[in-house]
Amino acid sequence: MGKAASLDQVRAAKAVAQRLLAGNSNVVGIGIARIGEGFGLKVNLTEEASGDAAPPADIEGVPVLVEVVGPLRPRNIR
Repeated sequence: MGKAASLDQVRAAKAVAQRLLAGNSNVVGIGIARIGEGFGLKVNLTEEASGDAAPPADIEGVPVLVEVVGPLRPRNIR
């Protein structure tokens, strides 16, 4: 994993990640995560991905954490 980035760098990389991963139906979320003293991107997937379907290890020099969270379902809150 690459070196953690500043919040401004991650915000810019998040916009790039959203465009880059827009067609990947396995991606259910893209967010910002704390990495050490800095920040990185966090990509949530419905299932494990490999090869061309896997998110890159970094985007614009910002490290990418990948977590398999499964499919998103509505919660029944009363």
